[in-house]
Amino acid sequence: MFRERWYRFFESESLLAQTLPTPKMFYFDLGNVLLNFSRATAFRQMSEVSGVPVNRIREILEDGQLQVRYESGELNSRQCCELFCQQSGVQTDCDSLLEAGSDMFRLNVGVVPIILQLALARHRLGVLSNTCEAHWQHCLQKRFGVLQSVFEIHILSYEVKAMKPDEKIYAAAAEAARLLPQEIFFIDDMDENIEAARRFGFDAVQYQSPRQVEEDLRKRGVCFNY
Repeated sequence: MFRERWYRFFESESLLAQTLPTPKMFYFDLGNVLLNFSRATAFRQMSEVSGVPVNRIREILEDGQLQVRYESGELNSRQCCELFCQQSGVQTDCDSLLEAGSDMFRLNVGVVPIILQLALARHRLGVLSNTCEAHWQHCLQKRFGVLQSVFEIHILSYEVKAMKPDEKIYAAAAEAARLLPQEIFFIDDMDENIEAARRFGFDAVQYQSPRQVEEDLRKRGVCFNY
């Protein structure tokens, strides 16, 4: 009897707190939302493998737009590695180089209870991220299997050949979910990606902390049992 009364009270409090419609799909960004990462770590490890100075690696990947070309799907893993070797003037084992540049992710443990709560409540979950093949495969196969077991849909820039904030990637996410944009919730750490998602019609919020995510989800009728 006490348990039933408690559940009724909990549900009534959740309804009172809800101010927005409950989404039918919840998309999460990968980097700095689901997983924390350090480009400095990646550059250092790539330097150790290749012998190329860290500053030169940064110039090739960031200033030279090689990483963008890789994440946008313009280049595959082998092509990206070959161009890196050409531009650095150093021949390096491709698999070792890609692994060194990918082993920079750590689970954002603060969002784990949120994800599990959504999954247990049978909410639909998806990943919507700018990423490359090497990073995704590393996270999926070697460290974070939950990305495959819990998240129903993966919208990855290198696969759909469009990067946030390009509206094409949001269109791909809506099409994959078979929902209208306004039925989709999206959280990302970058302001420009949030603004673009809102223009497309998503209910989008910028990530600040796990506590903030909980509060935003409660406003949309998501219940938490902790």
